[in-house]
Amino acid sequence: MMSVRQGLLVALVSVAGFGSSLTASADAATFTCPDTMAADRPGAASSLSDLYAGADDVTASNRLGELMADLRKSGMKPALIVDHLIGAYCPLVAADATLSDKQKADRVRRFARLVTGLAYVPSDADEVDVLVQTPLPPGLLSQVEQAAGRTGISRDEWIERAIRQQLSAP
Repeated sequence: MMSVRQGLLVALVSVAGFGSSLTASADAATFTCPDTMAADRPGAASSLSDLYAGADDVTASNRLGELMADLRKSGMKPALIVDHLIGAYCPLVAADATLSDKQKADRVRRFARLVTGLAYVPSDADEVDVLVQTPLPPGLLSQVEQAAGRTGISRDEWIERAIRQQLSAP
């Protein structure tokens, strides 16, 4: 289990450069996608646009898992899978005129975290952690961070403990 977490940490660190380019894009006048290697693979954008077409979160997640499995079977390394998928997803978000530049950057960041987590999970793991993303209003997030700080643990650990306590309560 520790190797999975180490792999995710390495993945997140490797995506940090990509994330900083998104931050710069969010601060700039217009949203632009960073240059990636996925541009020379035209099939990726169409498979990703179909990924979310008419799908709820569970169905889209299953489709993304299938796409991830196909990329792994083709011999693609995790870092290239992440680059490939983000490179295909970013133009789809950039083309959405209903989103602000900040919203576009946030969507691509969330997708990057998701695919990074999926790409670096070993395919033969018996049990793996599942990343759940839930947006919190700033006031609630502040309360969570303060509560975690009072107990001397990380925000994520505090949230996990709170969920476990709630589930064990009658």
